Order: sequence, then C-alpha cells, then structure tokens
Amino acid sequence: QRPFVDEMDTEAGRFVTTTFMHYVETRLDEQQLLAVTARHELALVEGRLRIANKRVDIVNCDAAFRNIQLLP
Repeated sequence: QRPFVDEMDTEAGRFVTTTFMHYVETRLDEQQLLAVTARHELALVEGRLRIANKRVDIVNCDAAFRNIQLLP
C-alpha cells in the first residue's frame, strides 16, 4: 500500500503521511480481516527522516475483537 503525503513542511522538517491498508490476522484455521489507517508524523533529524509519532486506527471495529498483537 502506498502512503499519501498529507503535509510537507521542508523548512520545519515536518512531514505527515497516511496509509490505507488491510491487515489479516490468522490464528490456527481462523482469519480476521481488518481495514486499517496508519498515520505517520516524520521529523527531519540530521538529514534523515525519523518517525516522531505513529497512529494506527482500525476502521471496521464495529465488534469486539480478541487480543490483537502487532509485531514490528
């Protein structure tokens, strides 16, 4: 999934991106499909982009989910 650049302030060294994606969790023989929006706030530090903040919203969370673990 390709991120969209929402904000780009090169003078301040601040950038914001949004990525829309699907997340599939598999447990044994059961699969859960989730729609996810990920937002990243990036900062320019010593000439390199670094993640300053990350937020992940589960879009279709109209029902209770079991414990979800996301690995880096």
